[in-house]
Amino acid sequence: MQASGTERVAHDRRPAIIALELTIVLPLVALLTYLIDHNTTEFLDWRILVWAGAIAVVDLLPVAAAGEIKFSLSFPIELSAALLYQPGVAALIAFLGALDRRELRRELPFLKAVYIRGQIAFSVAAESLVFHTVAGDLHAPWWKLGPAVLLASLAGYLLNAFVVATYAHLQTGESTMKILREMHVGVFGEFVISYMGLALFSVLVAISTQTTGLWALVVFVAPLAFARQMFQRTHSLMVATDELAERQKENEHQALHDSLTDLPNRMLFLRTLGEVSDRCRESDGMFGVLIMDLDRFKEVNDTLGHHYGDLLLQEIGPRLSRVLREGDLMARLGGDEFGIVLPDLPDGSMAVRIAQRLLEEMEQPIAVEGLLLDVSASIGIALFPHHSDDVETLLRRADMAMYAAKDAGSGVYELYDPSFDQYSPSRLTLIGQVRPAIENEEFVLHYQPKVHLEDGRLAGVEALVRWEHPERGLVPPDEFIPLVEQTVLLRPLTQYVLNEALRQWCDWKVLGIDVPVAVNLSARNLLDPQLPEQVEEALGRNGAPASALSFELTESFLMADPTRSIGVLGRLADVGVELSIDDFGTGYSSLSYLRRLPIDEIKIDRSFVMRMHVDADDAMIVRATVDLGRNLGFRVVAEGVENAETWDQLCVLGCDVAQGYFLARAMVPADATRWLAARTPERAPGEAPPADAHRANLRAI
Repeated sequence: MQASGTERVAHDRRPAIIALELTIVLPLVALLTYLIDHNTTEFLDWRILVWAGAIAVVDLLPVAAAGEIKFSLSFPIELSAALLYQPGVAALIAFLGALDRRELRRELPFLKAVYIRGQIAFSVAAESLVFHTVAGDLHAPWWKLGPAVLLASLAGYLLNAFVVATYAHLQTGESTMKILREMHVGVFGEFVISYMGLALFSVLVAISTQTTGLWALVVFVAPLAFARQMFQRTHSLMVATDELAERQKENEHQALHDSLTDLPNRMLFLRTLGEVSDRCRESDGMFGVLIMDLDRFKEVNDTLGHHYGDLLLQEIGPRLSRVLREGDLMARLGGDEFGIVLPDLPDGSMAVRIAQRLLEEMEQPIAVEGLLLDVSASIGIALFPHHSDDVETLLRRADMAMYAAKDAGSGVYELYDPSFDQYSPSRLTLIGQVRPAIENEEFVLHYQPKVHLEDGRLAGVEALVRWEHPERGLVPPDEFIPLVEQTVLLRPLTQYVLNEALRQWCDWKVLGIDVPVAVNLSARNLLDPQLPEQVEEALGRNGAPASALSFELTESFLMADPTRSIGVLGRLADVGVELSIDDFGTGYSSLSYLRRLPIDEIKIDRSFVMRMHVDADDAMIVRATVDLGRNLGFRVVAEGVENAETWDQLCVLGCDVAQGYFLARAMVPADATRWLAARTPERAPGEAPPADAHRANLRAI
C-alpha cells in the first residue's frame, strides 16, 4: 500500500517543504536521465506504458483511510513491476503511472505533483533493488522467492511511509513517529493481512505475464475490488466510531454541566472535590471550598420574570471566571447557588482574597437585554483540612458560612467558624428537648419596656422568650429559635408565647397596668395561614382585647413569600392587633411594599441608634427614618437607646417611642411588674403628667 501524501496544510510552500520536494525529485530525474541515456533500448519497451496505465487506472480509485493520509491500492501492480523489471525501469513505470486526482483538476503546484510521483517511484525502485538482490529473479526457488518478496514489500512501504511522515512533520510540526502512528489508526491490522495477501498476487501476476502476457493484469481485478471494499468498510466503521465517541463526549458533557449556564454541575463539582481532596491528603496540601448565593435574586424573577433571571445566571460564569485562577472550578449547584473549588492554596488568606475579588466583580451592574441589574452575593468559605478533612462535612460547613454571610448582610463573605454550626450534636440534642420543654413550661418571657419620648408615658413592653433549661441554665433565643423555625415546633412554641404574653397582660390589667405586649414573629410564622385564627383563639381564651397585643416582624419576611405573607398580615390586621416592622433599615423593605402593608409602627434598628450621638451618618439615617415613618403615617420606635444624649436627640427629631438600656433591660415578670407599677401613677382621668416626667426615674432597676 502506497501513501500518496498529506494535505494537513494545503500547498505549504515554505522553503523546508520545497527543499524536501527537490531532494526527492532532482536525484530521481537525474538517475532516470542517466539510465535512459546509457540503456535506451530497455526503456523503449511498450509494455512500460501498459504497466503505467494500469497503475494510473487504480490510482483513480482512492481509498478512504484513517486520519488525513490518503492511500492507494496501486501498490500490488507497482510491486509486480518491481519484480519483473530492474530498479530503473520499475521506477520509471511508477513515476509515469502514479496519478493524483488533484493533478487532473490542476489543484497541485507542479513541483509538488512531481514530488508525489517521485516518492512513489523511489519506493518501487527500493522494492526492485531488494528483490533482485535477494532472489535474483522470479525463477528462484519458492523458499528464496517468498522472503525476497516480503522484504521488498516491507522496504518499499517503509521508505514511502517515512517520506510522507517527514513531509507532514515539516507542515505541522508534529513528531514523525506520531504521524506514522496516525497513518495506521484503525486500519493497521487489516493493512497487514491485505498487504501480504496482495503481495502474493503480485508474484502470481508477475509470473503470469512472462507466460500469458499483460492479460495477467486482469487477475488483479477481484482482489483489488475486495481490498478496496474492505478499506471502505473500515473507513465507514471508523467514521461511525468517531461519531459515537463524539456523541458520548457530548453526553458526558451534558451529564456533568448545567444546561442553562454550561458551567460544571453539582456532579462534576463533587467529583472534583473528591479528586482535589485525595491529592491534598497525599501532599499535605490545602484547598478551599466557596459556596456563593445571589442576594435578591428572587426579586429579579418576581419583578422581571424567569427569562431575565435565566439570562442573569448565564452572565455570572463569564463575569467571575476572570477572577479565578487556572485550575479553579466554578459550578452551578442549583437555583442561584454556585460552588467554587480552589485547589493548591498556599494559605487561607488566598481563599479570602479570591472571595473579596468575586464580591467586587458582583458590585458592577450586569447588563441583561439592555437592563442593568444590581445583584450582590453572599459567600461562605471552608478550608481543607483546617475546617474538616471530610469532603461532605467541608461542603456543609462552607454552606453554613454562606448562610452566616447572608444573615450578616448582602455582599459579604464569612470564613467558617464553629459557632455557625447549627447542626452540631449538642444543638440537635437541644432541638429534641423543645417539645418536652413546652409541655413542662420551661420557656419564660422577659419584658423590656417602651416609653413615649414626648412625655415619658408607658407605650408598651416587648416580650422576649428565654429557655430555663434544667441542665444548661438560661438559653438565649439565638441558640434555639433558628432551629425551631426549621421544624414543626414553631407553631406550638408560638402558641405558648402568645398565651404567656396575654396571661401576663391580664395579670397587669388587674394591677391597673394597661400596656400592650409586643410578641416577635418569624418570617415562617407569616407563611402559616392558621396564624390569625390562632391569635383570635388566644385573645378569646384569655379575655383580652386585640389592643392588648401587637406583633413585631423583621423585614426578612418580604424575601420569603411576599404575596402569602401580606395575605396573613392583612388577616392579622382584621383581627385588630397592631403590626410593627422590627430592625427597620437593615433588610429589604421598599416604599412600594410599605405602602401595601397594614403596618402601624416601624422600629429603627439599634445599630443606627446606639451611636447616633457620636456618628453623624447614623444620626442622619435615624432622622431620615423618622421623617419617612411620619410621612407614611407610622409610629416610629427607636430601639437601642442607651444614654441621655441619644434620648434628647430623638426628642428633637420627633421620634415617638424609645426602648433600650437607658430605660430598662429585659426583665423577668416580677421585676417588670415592679418597674411598670412604679411608672403608672394614680391620677384622675384626663390629668396631665407632671412636668419633666419624661426624664424622671427612667433608669433600669
